[in-house]
Amino acid sequence: MQHETMDTRRREFFNERAEQWLDMWYRNEDAGDYSKYDREFERLFELAALRPGHAVLDLGCGSGVMVPYILDRIGPEGSLQEVDYAEKMIEVNRRLHDDPRVTFTVASADELDVPEAGFDTVFCFSCFPHFQRKVETLGVIHDALKPGGNVVIAHFDSSQDINDHHRKHECVMHDRLPDEPEMRNLLREAGFTVETFIDESGFYYVGACKEPKA
Repeated sequence: MQHETMDTRRREFFNERAEQWLDMWYRNEDAGDYSKYDREFERLFELAALRPGHAVLDLGCGSGVMVPYILDRIGPEGSLQEVDYAEKMIEVNRRLHDDPRVTFTVASADELDVPEAGFDTVFCFSCFPHFQRKVETLGVIHDALKPGGNVVIAHFDSSQDINDHHRKHECVMHDRLPDEPEMRNLLREAGFTVETFIDESGFYYVGACKEPKA
């Protein structure tokens, strides 16, 4: 019961901030747009290496800061599924991104029902600490990926800075990003091979591959 109450409070936390989320975290005041982290996104997508025609799952998508960057790289034949458990985030995301390549789903990451082996890449951008059932979520991601597909877990802060930030807010104070040994173990147990692990000031990136079947 306590877990359900905390989960409800966490969802309310994000729903209450959905309309302002992009302005709070991504607005470039000088340019008057959401290009504050353009340089970091360029680095992220150089590592992730999306290709035209890719099918992408954006898990814990929020109000959709990743959408323009992804659509630019997957081209007219690609597809993008935006998923978040906070319904207000999806409402804002849908309103901002009217594109036939994009579909929207309200669901918890660990209970998501998607086609097996349907995606080339799954992104967990700025959300992995908030997944309360990380083992189950990685299992869902593994099943959703095509053999040889990739999961990307990324933030524009170090793991230490992210965890320190979350400790300041009561409803997310226990939402933590695992340290490197724990994260590597979680991914290995879920059936992934870690290919890239970066944890530095201002940038966190883990790229892992679902091994093709022999």
